[in-house]
Amino acid sequence: MDSTGKASERLQVLTRQVTAGHATTRLAVCPKEMRNFLVHDNKDLRDAIFEFLKDDMYRPNNYQGLMDFREQTLQRLKKFVAQKFFSVRDYTNDPRRFIAALECLMYADYSLAIKAGVHFTLCGGTIAKLGTAYHHAKYLPGVDDLTLPGCFGMTELGHGSNVMGIETTAVYDKEARQFIIHTPNDEASKYWIGGSGQHGKICAVFAQLTVGGQWQGPHVFVVRLRDDQGQLMPGVRIADQGPKMGLNGVDNGRIWFDHVRVPREDMLDAFATVSPDGAYSSSIPSVSQRFGTVVGGLTTGRVLIASGGVDGAKLALTIAIRYSCNRTQFGDRPIMDYVTHQARLLPPLAQTYALHFALGHLKTLVAARRPTDAKAIHVLSSGLKAAATWGRVEAMQDCRECCGGMGFLSSNKIGPLMTDMNVDVTFEGDNTVMMQQVARSLLEDKAALARGSPATPAAGVLATGGASCAKTLQSLLAFRESALVAQVAGEMVSAATRADGPAAKAAASAAAFDRLLDVVVSIGWASMERFCHANFLQELDRAPESLRPALELLAQLYGLSRIQRSLDFYLAVGALNRADVVALRNATAELYSALTAGGPRCAAVTLCDSFGIPDHLLQAPIAFDWRKV
Repeated sequence: MDSTGKASERLQVLTRQVTAGHATTRLAVCPKEMRNFLVHDNKDLRDAIFEFLKDDMYRPNNYQGLMDFREQTLQRLKKFVAQKFFSVRDYTNDPRRFIAALECLMYADYSLAIKAGVHFTLCGGTIAKLGTAYHHAKYLPGVDDLTLPGCFGMTELGHGSNVMGIETTAVYDKEARQFIIHTPNDEASKYWIGGSGQHGKICAVFAQLTVGGQWQGPHVFVVRLRDDQGQLMPGVRIADQGPKMGLNGVDNGRIWFDHVRVPREDMLDAFATVSPDGAYSSSIPSVSQRFGTVVGGLTTGRVLIASGGVDGAKLALTIAIRYSCNRTQFGDRPIMDYVTHQARLLPPLAQTYALHFALGHLKTLVAARRPTDAKAIHVLSSGLKAAATWGRVEAMQDCRECCGGMGFLSSNKIGPLMTDMNVDVTFEGDNTVMMQQVARSLLEDKAALARGSPATPAAGVLATGGASCAKTLQSLLAFRESALVAQVAGEMVSAATRADGPAAKAAASAAAFDRLLDVVVSIGWASMERFCHANFLQELDRAPESLRPALELLAQLYGLSRIQRSLDFYLAVGALNRADVVALRNATAELYSALTAGGPRCAAVTLCDSFGIPDHLLQAPIAFDWRKV
């Protein structure tokens, strides 16, 4: 490019910066109508829980200590449970009601949401799904009324993501008709077990089962941790893990079992049983398949964690965008007028809508309970959990910064949420591993792999009007996904070709996969971004006509922002050029203008109001009047 061209480009950038936020036509959004469209299910239940959470017990107290916070969280949960908004049996009977009820708690306090989630989803849900009528009758009433606070004993000190490698043992004693649960070494101690530090009375424990000297893989046992008076049971040792970076209302603990005897009937045996005389039988033939069934119950937990990530972003964005559209600086100019604010707050707003719709699709699949959807549910729950929580981390940090010092004040909610929720990127599945799960499913699709590398789109498509074309944006997102899959698949095939024998070929292919793990994670991202954008476009088809202009704008901004984040890829392969980059930036600037036109009641604000977060749960002073902090 000559100097004239460079000067012209600089002028375009300066013009964009000067004029951003000064569109004259306000984009109209009716928050009530949009909220009705966003709420996919159980609106009356959600409203009833939000109304209940007006109780002063659920107001934040940023001055209390660790033990007081834990006790408050327990009492909050007890009061919530007493309302009987839902039952643990809804985990299998009405998944959408179950998920909706627990989602609402996140808006009040994340420690409360996680303590409830561990108890109802991980412990109670595991018993509901993997247990039989005997277990349901024995344990689920106590789960429902909280007389049996529950924990989930999967993670060990030495085994986080590698659940198949856990070392806790369960050996069947035929004479006593009992299982002996044992921790053979410190690395096998159950670690980070939420609810076990002080309150837990039962635990769904994962252990390697041996029957008659034969190993059968991980199975789940309901183990009593404490008696009705809260005293530890014989052979159970628990160490409280103390203060954490956040989430301090949850009492995490570390558990050791010293040859703890459990009745034969307390193995969750919906898919595998041990007879009194020690005969093992299962409807699922192999250890690996049984393991997949056992851990399949984590799906609902991942849906809730992903939903929490999206809801956390909704809270932070509502606070930051309201504040930014009212807070003036250097005269009477709102700070949202600055493109540096717009670029940090508006793409996350579009992303939050995209992820909300994507999770709605996933919840529909979960509720349908069709066996043919099992793989799609696993892939989507893994990928969306990672995308939603990683996205929340970035969105909250930008919201915090865009509020300046106000964002650092605990009463303005963003800061405490950031530290409380930071754990969501690594629990219920480490995000890096979750994205690998997405990539593996694509790399195992032989039909897709047979198509080879996709043709590279001709550069210039955005510069010639494609920046405003949904089909063009979707094709670019799909191209990135296909190209990255082809890259990794090609390396794996090439490595296998150079090896001799099936075992060596498999090892060489696996080694190539490991060498390219950074690209593998990028495949996961590319797949989720392509899916979220495509799903967003489908949501437009069912949207009321009055909402489509705003939703189309958000869908376009989501697509453009995803492409902008991966410009290095598109430029490297020649799919975009400099003119495309300029067109992309100009297009996003126009969208920023449309979203911020209208001052304090601009579309960005009303789109946040459409999330339907009640004022008593929003709480942050700067979301209402920053002068009255």
